[in-house]
Amino acid sequence: MEEARERFFKYVNKTDTCWLWIAGCNTNGHGQFKYNGKPILAHRFSLLLAGHTIPEEMCVCHAPHSICGHRNCVNPQHLRVDTMAANNRDRIADGTSPRGTKNPKNKLTEEQVREIRRRCTENKKELAEEFGVCKYTIIKIIHRSTWIWLE
Repeated sequence: MEEARERFFKYVNKTDTCWLWIAGCNTNGHGQFKYNGKPILAHRFSLLLAGHTIPEEMCVCHAPHSICGHRNCVNPQHLRVDTMAANNRDRIADGTSPRGTKNPKNKLTEEQVREIRRRCTENKKELAEEFGVCKYTIIKIIHRSTWIWLE
C-alpha cells in the first residue's frame, strides 16, 4: 500500500484547499488510478488511503460545490461516502448533472420539450417523427418521467 500511496501522490497537486488530480481522467472528469492491477477512481482511492471503509453498495461523492467545486479534487475532506441517489441529488443541485441540453446524447431543446407537452393529445408516433426521436421518448416526456424539472 505504501508504494501505491507514493505513486498516487505523484499525480496530486495540493493547493491551499484542494488536492487536484493531474493524471488521467475518465469521461466524467474523475481521476483514474491503477491499484493492484485494476482501475479505481482517484477520489475513491483517496478515501481508502485516509482510512475510510467504503461499503460495496455505496459510492464516494464530492461534497457540495460550495466547498470546492473541482471534479478532480481528491482531498478526503472534500469527499464523503453516500448512496448513488444522494450523489445524483447533489449533482442536480450543483448543476453538474448532464441532464437536458447538457447531455451530449440529448436531441431536444427545452422549448421542443415544452411544445411536445403542449401537444400531448396529438399522435405520439407523428410527434416522434417530427422531432426526430422515438415514440417512447415522446411518451416519457409527456408523462414527465424525463425532463421532470422542466415546467
